[in-house]
Amino acid sequence: MVNIISEISKEKIFDLLNQGTRIDNRKFTEYRPISIKTDYIGKADGSAMVSIGNTTVVAGVKAQLTTPFSNTPDKGIIITNTELLVLASRNFEYGPPNKFAVEISRVVDRAIRESPLIDLEQLCIVEGSKVWKLHIDIDIIDFDGNIMDAACLGAVAALLTTKIPTAISVNDELTIDEDNLTKLPIKNKSILCTIVKINDKLIVDPSSAEEALMDSSISIGFREDGSLCAIQKCGLNTMTIQEVMKTMTIARTRSKQLFSIINKIK
Repeated sequence: MVNIISEISKEKIFDLLNQGTRIDNRKFTEYRPISIKTDYIGKADGSAMVSIGNTTVVAGVKAQLTTPFSNTPDKGIIITNTELLVLASRNFEYGPPNKFAVEISRVVDRAIRESPLIDLEQLCIVEGSKVWKLHIDIDIIDFDGNIMDAACLGAVAALLTTKIPTAISVNDELTIDEDNLTKLPIKNKSILCTIVKINDKLIVDPSSAEEALMDSSISIGFREDGSLCAIQKCGLNTMTIQEVMKTMTIARTRSKQLFSIINKIK
């Protein structure tokens, strides 16, 4: 995705970065205000609206019973999909998911799956026959940079609030109790923290204007204990080993802020 900004804006951003600040007066390692509203979609089994500054995403989860994959007959299924709504940015277009939307889905899915956030074995009702499939749909409704972090927060918040019917199999008869809902079996919460490199500066939570000037970016997924569960680098320019290690340190520190917000979800 290409963001276009004026030469005047570019020079202003570069000058401010050289002075140790940013166009919105944030510190290099500072997030914009973050808000999470859960149970945002009435017909979803779990949902959340997340805003990081002016970037807003809505995530919804729908559960359905299905046949498991043949190579994981005793595990439930997670499917993640992202849509870049045209109302969010003039750079987004109608049509099937583009490479950027697919990349968001894959990175968020990886952070959730590799944590693992959900105990997929507990989503198995009858091995080889019936498991729960969780559809995670992420809609970008306002774009001002750093979709990765917002999308991951939205997906995680939606999963933490998801409730599914109780399903019991007795003598090959499957009983679904729609009136008795249970929360998903949560194992490890996870988040993504994105850092971009502009010249020799590393900054957290880039705005769309900052992303337009970035040389490269790196999104790092963490579990709550600080261990790594996902990583994705974007951009053609390289990062030195020292820069990568510095991003790890910065992201691990900032992840504590994100977990403090996620942990307020009941």
